Amino acid sequence: MSEMLRYLPAFHDVRGASVLVVGAGTVGTRKIEALLAGGARITVVAKVFSAVVEERAAHGDLMVLRGAFHPDQMEGAEFIFAATPDRTLNRRISAEARRRRIPVNVADSPEECTFLLPAVVREEEFTVAISTGGRHPGAAKALREFLEEYRAEISVRLERGRRRKRIAARPGKVYIVGAGPGDPDLLTVRALGLLRSADVVIYDYLVPQEILSLASGKAAKICYARRGRTAGHGAVLKQNAIHEAMVRLAREGKSVVRLKSGDPLVFGRGGEEAEHLSRKEIPFEIVPGITAALGCAAAAAIPLTHRERSSSVTFVAGHETDEKGKSAVDWGLLPKDGTLAIYMGVGRVAAIADDLTAAGFSPDTAFAIVENGSRPEQRVVRGILSDLSRIALNSGIRSPAILFVGRTAAALPYESTEERSDESVAQGV
Repeated sequence: MSEMLRYLPAFHDVRGASVLVVGAGTVGTRKIEALLAGGARITVVAKVFSAVVEERAAHGDLMVLRGAFHPDQMEGAEFIFAATPDRTLNRRISAEARRRRIPVNVADSPEECTFLLPAVVREEEFTVAISTGGRHPGAAKALREFLEEYRAEISVRLERGRRRKRIAARPGKVYIVGAGPGDPDLLTVRALGLLRSADVVIYDYLVPQEILSLASGKAAKICYARRGRTAGHGAVLKQNAIHEAMVRLAREGKSVVRLKSGDPLVFGRGGEEAEHLSRKEIPFEIVPGITAALGCAAAAAIPLTHRERSSSVTFVAGHETDEKGKSAVDWGLLPKDGTLAIYMGVGRVAAIADDLTAAGFSPDTAFAIVENGSRPEQRVVRGILSDLSRIALNSGIRSPAILFVGRTAAALPYESTEERSDESVAQGV
């Protein structure tokens, strides 16, 4: 067996070889697919064939012999694979192959093999082979299934992380991490690495479960914010609790990811949290994320700047904490020929419309509201400023949402007619 292992470490070594596979069930089909990918010329013997093998045969990718196995079918074969559910039959095939001095592999029975092949996971960017030297085939299979489940993440890490050392959260340190607008694919590579390695994840309610599920199964996951329950004094208490938890957990030697929707430093209180950690002499790092305005604008095809429509973009807080008093935004100073991206404004759309009108914005100024931007349930409504309150009310827009105001908020010529139809309904046309 050891001699055979040297020259057949992978399916690629059967390129152009004549291979006989006995069995066309789940195991046999998997081996057949791998052999075809390796360039083998295959003949399959079985009484019943899987749909995949039937389709392959119909396309001329392989030959099939319908019926029971007979030793004469081994004539001319360079390699033989026994992959039937009948262990007795597999042993008979192995014995006959060895008598004829033909290399043979028996599924899940290394003692009957004269060569072994690793469990293989193939993707465009990589091929991973797993071998336990035949001692633990079940373990190799389990590892292969795990890698297949995470093949997309492996591709990302290979593509973007080849020149990077392994990303891992350090004990006793807090990472203030931007989770982006909601689509897990928009996480940064560093955010993903820290999330998967942290002992504790402290998050807010806007972070979707699809992103939280990327954290280690052993990590403690703590949510301090609940929708609609943190206004005014409650918001202060909640933020103080987050500050205390980060410090306490870091001092316990835990690696802590403070996961924040969007970007931590854009209306995310990341600055306050960093200041508190600094005062308490807790090491920290801020990891940027795609802020909601950028993510929502891209998902809804809204160019925040455009040579013919806008030369500036302004991020504005549409709602501020009660303890701060009235809004610090001077709406009259905002550029009327640029794009406004207004965060946290869903609850006071009518007041914002009045503020903009009083500040001299034309009633015909275009707006767009992007709800759940970049997520499967994304919705976009458009109109003009004079209709903003009515459209927002009739459409039932809810947080999380970003309000865009300016010429760039109008639908672009290349946007789909389906979206324009929805837009007309929203406008009451």
